[in-house]
Amino acid sequence: MMNNRIHRSSFILSHIRGYTMASREQVSASDIEALISSLINVKSSRVVCDKGVIEEIHVLTDSCRMPKQVVRDVESALMAQFGIELDHKKVSIAQTQNGKQFHFVDNRLKFYDVSLSLNGVRSEATVRLKKDDQPFAGSATGPGTGPNQLRLVATATLKAIEGTQGTDGLLMLEDINPAVHLAGRQAVVVCVSVITSRGDDYLVGSAFVKQDLSKAVVNAVLDAVNRRLGSLPHD
Repeated sequence: MMNNRIHRSSFILSHIRGYTMASREQVSASDIEALISSLINVKSSRVVCDKGVIEEIHVLTDSCRMPKQVVRDVESALMAQFGIELDHKKVSIAQTQNGKQFHFVDNRLKFYDVSLSLNGVRSEATVRLKKDDQPFAGSATGPGTGPNQLRLVATATLKAIEGTQGTDGLLMLEDINPAVHLAGRQAVVVCVSVITSRGDDYLVGSAFVKQDLSKAVVNAVLDAVNRRLGSLPHD
């Protein structure tokens, strides 16, 4: 068992599922850095946290392994050692080769904020995303019924994505299922159609519901579209 240690400031506790400060030894940023730095091909690491929540993890490795493999190693190590479920989007990788440094840049769109407002029988969903720290927003309005609110959130997400490409009307929500159950957990699955030069294409994405159902809808849409961003038409 590890000793209770206070190395810098924040304790990474809010990401540890099922444990409280009283029931598990405190895990510091330095504990996590030591674990990551012990992984194969890793030269050093730095954990950035805010109020006990991991915000960023920066890892320096050699060029023997693909960055995505290193990210998976970090995820698996934190789960196995500390029970921390880490969002892979928070991990950035820099690699060295022949004394030079190469950066692996994750330019995928990331969730920033989602909001729903009611005006009589109608609702408006606004979704904000970030790409390279630049914000993009999309909105959608329609009937304010419960199921339709989730469709509005998904549509607003697609509008925000189109804003990053400078396009409009290329992405459309085909279907959404917010009640999929896998391994005893609720998940959201979405189907998105995209207009391409070869005709319509269909993308599927999913996300587990952790705390907020609307956020899970946004993440499911991003899961469907993020991998295809580079091939989408743009101005």
